[in-house]
Amino acid sequence: MELFAIPVEGKFILYRPLRRLAFVGNRAMADLTLALAHGETSSNSPPGEAAAFLEAIGFLEPDPPPPPPPLSAYRPATAVLLLTGRCNLRCTYCYAAGGERTGQDLSPALARTVIDQVCRNAMDLGYPYFELTFHGGGEPVQAWDLLQQAVAYARSKELPCHVSMVSNGVWSAPQREWLLRHLDSLSLSFDGQPLTQNRQRPFANGRGSFQAVMRTIEALDRAGFSYGIRLTATAPWQGRLPEDVRFICQETGCQAMQVEPAFNTRRGVHQGPTWKESQAFVEAFMEAFEIACSAGRQLIYSGARPWLLTRSFCTAPYSALIVNPIGQLVACYEVADGDHPLAKMSILGHVADGQVMVDDRARAAFRAYLEEQRATCRDCFCYWHCAGDCYTRRSAAQPGYPPGASPRCAMNREITARILLWYIAHSDGVWQGQSGQPQAMQLQRTLSRQNKIEHGSRPACAVACDL
Repeated sequence: MELFAIPVEGKFILYRPLRRLAFVGNRAMADLTLALAHGETSSNSPPGEAAAFLEAIGFLEPDPPPPPPPLSAYRPATAVLLLTGRCNLRCTYCYAAGGERTGQDLSPALARTVIDQVCRNAMDLGYPYFELTFHGGGEPVQAWDLLQQAVAYARSKELPCHVSMVSNGVWSAPQREWLLRHLDSLSLSFDGQPLTQNRQRPFANGRGSFQAVMRTIEALDRAGFSYGIRLTATAPWQGRLPEDVRFICQETGCQAMQVEPAFNTRRGVHQGPTWKESQAFVEAFMEAFEIACSAGRQLIYSGARPWLLTRSFCTAPYSALIVNPIGQLVACYEVADGDHPLAKMSILGHVADGQVMVDDRARAAFRAYLEEQRATCRDCFCYWHCAGDCYTRRSAAQPGYPPGASPRCAMNREITARILLWYIAHSDGVWQGQSGQPQAMQLQRTLSRQNKIEHGSRPACAVACDL
């Protein structure tokens, strides 16, 4: 029985991650449940109220099997094409410094080779379809002819293809019309209110991009196209991020949002947060989280996912064939060229002469690195959720700190704990999560209710809190 007692305001979140079970108790309840988890017996059996409560919520049931490790065989059925380093925006925090370097596009021949490979893999594995995603250190639509050719080629295969894209949404009217017909899903990079979007995501000439992206969002909403929005939040988070999320909830039809904080002060690099910055983001995120839930929307941050049980932060290194514009097979969407600080460890092969050539030794070394990093997190209650965290973010945040002791790790733990508290408070005192991502409409309760935990009164499970 895997159990964590997470201190919070003089009490404890008693949390069994593999059971997706959480409730709040006092010190005596924490001592009792920890003793039960460790198989310790005492001369006195648990008091009747405590025993009945634990039995009723399923606390005494054993853990289910943990999630399996990623498959060792590398048979990706998803092609991720990093089409170009060209970009029409100059986002202030861009990890790739998109648009600043000499533009290079992926060749059509390389794109076809990768599509052929993932289609074959999907057919061999008996999958009903394969996937094609456009991503990159630049804006995919800047390589417009190549994008259209790649989609047409993928659609010509004997197996159906699901086509998706990550884009800044700055499209012409003809491009919007074509993309709405040919995409199956879309992640739109958009940061919120006009002031935020224009400041953080300007055009190369400095002009704001808000109006151009809103035209795309309005077209998506008119067409009933399902899309997600990816926000990047920069300081000051408090006051700004919640209002950006509120704006998206009020002015768009987007149902699912993901926000990631950027702590870097210049383009082309990642930087970890300070302790003060990490706490400021925690407060802003939780305020934004409640705003989204009250609107029936979903807001997530990738470092805090208590509904997800996984052995890997990201599936990309295991189940995607990612090729950058110069034909390198890479472990992460961010490694758009060989100049990336983590390129040496992240390049896992190459594509040339109509063949996908995987470097098995490099893949084994990279996988061993991820497992080694994750092993340092074994005693953390986020172990099955962030699964060692994003390796690019972790490498930026970790220097100078022991494993698991960086401000980023503290930020991930704090947000995870607060999300658990929110679920508990909105689930009549006990959170019994279900598989998959939380559905905002199902999780939503009337937020005008007094939060029993935050205001210090007894939670609904308090029958066992006064042992």
